[in-house]
Amino acid sequence: MNSKDAYIEKAAARIEEYSAKLELLKAKAGVEVVNRKIDAQEHIVKLEASLENAKSRLTELSDAAEDGWEDLSERFEVLADDLGASFRKFFAKHE
Repeated sequence: MNSKDAYIEKAAARIEEYSAKLELLKAKAGVEVVNRKIDAQEHIVKLEASLENAKSRLTELSDAAEDGWEDLSERFEVLADDLGASFRKFFAKHE
């Protein structure tokens, strides 16, 4: 497996982890009190958009030429780190 394929596999695993966390958030939001639920729903919508953006970037990365994927991987890392921070912030606020 070359480094691009290994990176894509690792990045896809991160996306799956965030997808699972988002599903957990949706389930938790369903049992919260009304005003917390509204706040949670707003955050969930933002997280869903960010997650879709990350999935799109991963597709771009997968389709990138061997000599150009590393630049895309750096941008993906920033996006994935921001997404992870958003999840941590949400969980800290709503747990």
